Amino acid sequence: MLAAANLAERGFDAFEGVELGLTPRARPGALLQQARAAIGASLIDVSRHTRITVCHLEAIERGDYAGFHARIYAVGFARSYARFVGLAEQPIASAVGDEYAQARPVPTVHHWA
Repeated sequence: MLAAANLAERGFDAFEGVELGLTPRARPGALLQQARAAIGASLIDVSRHTRITVCHLEAIERGDYAGFHARIYAVGFARSYARFVGLAEQPIASAVGDEYAQARPVPTVHHWA
């Protein structure tokens, strides 16, 4: 695939100035998926450049955080994914952190005297 070869040569800078046409109120995983499709990258392309497994990338796109051992992994992986596809990292990272917290709430610890 010519696009993949071009991605490999240019890295993250390959998407400078690309119009993504994203839906503004979509879930962060959907935004990442739309941006990836807009630049013509496959999950394998993203995985090769970010060193994040395809399984984790798919989970982020679905908003399924059960396979992440801690919030920091989901947020960090989403941040790297956003950087690769040319999206602002902080809004994506914040939205993934919020989704993670809703999907996997911190259990209440009771201290019995």
